[in-house]
Amino acid sequence: MCFRDHLVVVDALRFAEVLPAVLRAIFVENWRPERPPLPFPDRATLIAEVKANRRDHNLASDTSIAEVAAALRRTVDNVDLDRILATLPPQATDYWAA
Repeated sequence: MCFRDHLVVVDALRFAEVLPAVLRAIFVENWRPERPPLPFPDRATLIAEVKANRRDHNLASDTSIAEVAAALRRTVDNVDLDRILATLPPQATDYWAA
């Protein structure tokens, strides 16, 4: 997962707490928490990472991150999401800005 790979384990798990059960399961699927987190890159690189994920089944566009962020905000409690994001690196908040 593009976003998860840029967080330390404790931050990723705190973020996952605000997700509905199925999204939480997808978020941790195939995760290798022993790997150190990657630094957050610029937005263009993040978009490229999203497009490279599951390459054979990926329909991601240049606006996919923003579209998923908007959908996430329609699905979760935004107060809880913003509370968690405020404790994460600033780039995490930027990632989920809709």
